[in-house]
Amino acid sequence: MSKTPIRTLLFGAALALAVAPWPAQAEPGVTDDEIVIGMFSALSGPLMVNGADPLNAARAYYEDVNARGGIHGRKIRTVIEDDKCVPAESNAVARKLIAVDNVFLLNGGACSGAVVALQDLVNREKVPHVFINASGDTAVFPPTRYQFGSIPGTQRSTMAAVVSFSTEQLKGKRLALIGPDDDMGRAAYRFVKAVVEKGGAELVAYEVVPNNATDVTVPIVNVRAAKPDVLMLATYPAPTILVVQKAYEYGLDLPIVSAIQGVSSAPEVFAKSVGDNGALENFYYTVPLAGPLGGPELKPFYDLFAKYNPDRDTPTLTMPYGFPSAMAVVKALELAGRDLTREKFVDALEQVDFDSGIMVSHIKFGPDRRDAMRGQVVLKYDGETLTRMPDVYEWDQIVPPDSPALN
Repeated sequence: MSKTPIRTLLFGAALALAVAPWPAQAEPGVTDDEIVIGMFSALSGPLMVNGADPLNAARAYYEDVNARGGIHGRKIRTVIEDDKCVPAESNAVARKLIAVDNVFLLNGGACSGAVVALQDLVNREKVPHVFINASGDTAVFPPTRYQFGSIPGTQRSTMAAVVSFSTEQLKGKRLALIGPDDDMGRAAYRFVKAVVEKGGAELVAYEVVPNNATDVTVPIVNVRAAKPDVLMLATYPAPTILVVQKAYEYGLDLPIVSAIQGVSSAPEVFAKSVGDNGALENFYYTVPLAGPLGGPELKPFYDLFAKYNPDRDTPTLTMPYGFPSAMAVVKALELAGRDLTREKFVDALEQVDFDSGIMVSHIKFGPDRRDAMRGQVVLKYDGETLTRMPDVYEWDQIVPPDSPALN
């Protein structure tokens, strides 16, 4: 019987290993039976009102998908963290979700600063990141490969509605704007200028107030001196309340049109804070929702939220914002197929275009589009009754996305 030298056997085994196909490396967060999604939002702290209910709405949608069989034979498992809407915290929890929990993608963020702080991380690590309800312009303009967001609309969306309504419905020719001294305020100002110039109106006053302002007398005096037809606001709730009160006190008898961020978690809370419905006689604000809170359009989503969050009897105004982000994630996972990778998921997400039933416009992404929802409507609010005004305003139908005025 012939004997093969050991050295020859070892060489043959090495050669066989060299040419044999190695098993493909598993994609992070994907197994035969599950997809792991890392979720984070403000679950505590002063901005919890913006973050907790939207995150739990998204989680409810994932649980409902699981109850219906999952996606291509896999169930979704979520890992949830609290970032308090603080950029340093969001960076820490995102790193933990990626490196320790080995998630496939991130679905998180209720505040613009928190998601902007993650741009370098997620694009370097090539981890898809879909915001829950953060909507700041700097998070999506210019677009980056792995971040998708602005479900409720950016400042381009809100201010397109504010200015267009002010000029078209209220027939304003001389407009004034008060905004915050931050990235959102500066984005609002740039877009207002672009829309005003296009529409033939004039911005006769622009005043900036800090988010912690306790007195807005000087801005109101300056606005009154400019004699505008309409006062537009891009401020947050606290300064918006001060502006409305001071305008009424100083007899500034003109329509006030506010971006959505000016009204707190519920209109009735805002009215109570203003204190006198006389100040709201001619007050309007924008919203991205397809129907009124408690109305028939949104009822199925409130029912779904209640099913998976039985302890939340009165969810906040922002709760419905959480559903479309989860819907977009699920649609992209379905499009990407069973052979799932992060790159296939991103490519699929760029094809997503659907009517959520929650927002006034389609949720739509594309190779050069990371802001999901571009429409807003306007509500008139007199402190007691909400009345929807006609028309849906979509910013890219008002100012072309490639307009130099936006840069």
